Amino acid sequence: MMTIAALLTCHNRRDKTMACLQALMALELPQDCRLDVVLVDDGSTDGTSAAVRRAFPEVEILTGPGDLYWCGGMRVAWKAAASRDPDYYLLANDDTILDRDAATSLLELVPSAEERIIAVGAIRDPETGEPTYGGVDERGMLLPATGSPRHCRTFNGNAVLIPRAVYQTLGPFHHVYTHGMGDYDYGIQARKQGVSIIQTAGMIGHCARNPETNTWRDRSLSR
Repeated sequence: MMTIAALLTCHNRRDKTMACLQALMALELPQDCRLDVVLVDDGSTDGTSAAVRRAFPEVEILTGPGDLYWCGGMRVAWKAAASRDPDYYLLANDDTILDRDAATSLLELVPSAEERIIAVGAIRDPETGEPTYGGVDERGMLLPATGSPRHCRTFNGNAVLIPRAVYQTLGPFHHVYTHGMGDYDYGIQARKQGVSIIQTAGMIGHCARNPETNTWRDRSLSR
């Protein structure tokens, strides 16, 4: 039996988390494949954990203190899943809705858990269909889906399949990253270890781009 451990972390966005889980549970999987979901609820106060337990009792829920953020929460989920040594780890964002054939598209790029390949899902905007997340090229630009798999420099961690062989080489995200950039760094370190990073031929899910207002990317703000 092949196993995929889906890893998520959340904080106070119950509706998005539930929609993400619903899509995960509806994924089309190979006949001999099982999906296990590990969710880190990092101090939510909106009833997320209770809602997940009612709707998806098979999901493993771990509780965080509220200061893990994305990278920290993903490390906790990764450590828990790794204790069962699954064939693959599926990194996911809880605001990303995967298409039913998303797992199939990712597995086509990494057919064996012993492959030194990371498969990255190309993600689209739910309204415009334009690319929002996925593989990144040498210039730091997002790679569009072209109908053929594309090699990447690194990736956004919205929907990424990491086989056992890669995890055994790299482990989880580096401990220095709290919220963002852990996924970018992971891809860069993977490339240094000779691991290939390949984006899916087509879009495999949707997620709106996070707004840049009042973030470090907002060019209207002073230094």
